[in-house]
Amino acid sequence: MNLCFAKCFKRLIPVGLVLSIFGCSPFDKPLNIGAAPWPNFEFAFLADELGYLDKNEYSLLELTSSTSVIQAFQTGRLDVAFLSLDEVLTLVALGIDLRIISVVDNSYGGDALIAKPEIKSLEDLKGHSIGYENKASGALLLDEVFTLTGFNNQTVELYEIKQNEVKDAYLKGHIDALIAREPVKQELLALGAKELINSSQLTLPNTNVIVARGDIYQEKELQIAYFLKQFYRAHAFYEQNTAEALTTMSVRLQLYPYLLEKAFLNTRFVPSKQALLRLSGSPSNIQLQAEQLSKLMSEKRMLGQIQTDLSSLISTRILERAIYE
Repeated sequence: MNLCFAKCFKRLIPVGLVLSIFGCSPFDKPLNIGAAPWPNFEFAFLADELGYLDKNEYSLLELTSSTSVIQAFQTGRLDVAFLSLDEVLTLVALGIDLRIISVVDNSYGGDALIAKPEIKSLEDLKGHSIGYENKASGALLLDEVFTLTGFNNQTVELYEIKQNEVKDAYLKGHIDALIAREPVKQELLALGAKELINSSQLTLPNTNVIVARGDIYQEKELQIAYFLKQFYRAHAFYEQNTAEALTTMSVRLQLYPYLLEKAFLNTRFVPSKQALLRLSGSPSNIQLQAEQLSKLMSEKRMLGQIQTDLSSLISTRILERAIYE
């Protein structure tokens, strides 16, 4: 088989078949994929645990917080990242070229403001302290708290607390309320914390997506598509073998399986074909949602000016390959 024919042949057949025929990696170097802890992002790591991903071809990084993921993607350390839609817009406003390649889920209570037991309501927060992650979706929830109560940063004390610091901050007792994400939220509730408000009460849904760098997504299309296929394969394993999957994921997260199961209840996973529908069309569902969110964040002075046409941020081709090839 000459080199020209071999290249054409690879393009015509699915990745799995390529791997079985040639018995070696068709990819030049590993794809770097990153995410902060969140229930449905965990299927990427489950795919790795189940042996669906060749460790020579895929490097999965669990970073400690959304801020860390944003920074790693911004500096080119990551090729693919799991982010919330507002975090994506933050990167785009900074001039980062990216493509949204799939929709993971919506948070329906997975992000919440958690307080010490003696704080019974939002109004009780007056004069108290709140910890939140400034560059992440927690900022939107904090803004909702201010809208509902009329509070501002003069009424309460604000501290930037990254996701990996939330549990420790609560245990030390120096912060009165914290914006926590799943699965840490379940740990805090188990310790007696009180939930005051959550993401199900936001005007716009908190949607999580998968993005790829704009400078590599075409070059690494086959490699990214294979990753997506295994990500959804791991989710299928979870649905068919829930107890086993929860145990495997919980060991890695150092969390009780029942708490992780509760965490999943506060998310709505989007299956691959539904994700494709949300990315498709002109304008697509995700484009319309991004435009609404961009307008809201700009009005709240949470977002810089976006010069990019938001329709150009969306690519369906990779997900199509993952589903149909």
